[in-house]
Amino acid sequence: MRLTIGIQKGKIGFGVLLFIVFIVGCLVGLVTSSYLYYQHVFSKMVDQNAIDLGWQVRTVSQLRLGEIDDVINYLEISIDSNIRSMAQTPHIQIEDYRYKTLRAAKTYREIYPSQSQNASQVNDALRKIPKFEKFDCQGPLYRLVEKAEENNAK
Repeated sequence: MRLTIGIQKGKIGFGVLLFIVFIVGCLVGLVTSSYLYYQHVFSKMVDQNAIDLGWQVRTVSQLRLGEIDDVINYLEISIDSNIRSMAQTPHIQIEDYRYKTLRAAKTYREIYPSQSQNASQVNDALRKIPKFEKFDCQGPLYRLVEKAEENNAK
């Protein structure tokens, strides 16, 4: 009988020990994953926000100084760089926002072809992307297409 009680106490003690190890493992995993998330994801988002803020301050400063052509040239280079970067993403789904953005870029590039040194790469990246033929709203790209069509009709 004493042997049975000792075995039962041993099983209970082992179960408690296993539970404690499980809880400690969960806490260590939670702390580690939180730290890694902060280091590798959150900090990159903050870095991207800092880059965007710097770009916005530069752009607004140039616009306020009347350096419109410089801003347009800078944006054109940025557009080409983003097109090349996004086009390297394999298998973008048609429903994906990135695909719609590439379609908008294709539509824009149909009106204003790339003049950068990467123009051939930009054209290759957009080759299989269809331009917008029909617009859901009358935003700036729609108005730009309308203006280009009016200029071509004249």
